[in-house]
Amino acid sequence: MIVTRQQLRDWDACYTDEQIAELVPSEGLTPLQVLDADVPAQDRLWVVLREDVIPARELRLLACKWAREALALAGNPDPRSVAAVDTAERFARGEATTAELSAAWAAASDAARAAASDAASDAARAAARAAARDAARAAAWAAASDAARAAQIEDCKRVLSAQRTA
Repeated sequence: MIVTRQQLRDWDACYTDEQIAELVPSEGLTPLQVLDADVPAQDRLWVVLREDVIPARELRLLACKWAREALALAGNPDPRSVAAVDTAERFARGEATTAELSAAWAAASDAARAAASDAASDAARAAARAAARDAARAAAWAAASDAARAAQIEDCKRVLSAQRTA
């Protein structure tokens, strides 16, 4: 698969035609080359995390892996969220039905709504805390996000490399 300038336009990339022309040679780029491009990590992931580039099954398995990593950061994640990831992973492997996936999604959505309500209450209480501490947390979060994106890019490279050898 080659990612072309026209595909980026068709996918509504947020880059101008001039920027695309500077970044993508006329013959296009392989997905692995995209992942090595000198653009922000989230933009590289935006290009490759689509079924045109990575098959749906592999995308779902990547999403499950990343969801597990995010849930591990929660410390004590809601069991409904963990079960939804388990079900999505089984679905990707052909071991769960669409109905099971829908039920797990609904339960995880309920868990997310409950967590959002709790987070809103927590946020109201936290608003009075010191700005310096909040800024430090924001910086730490940004660094963690950068590290997570770098790891996600490496995960995508492994999937794409495995496709080439399969």
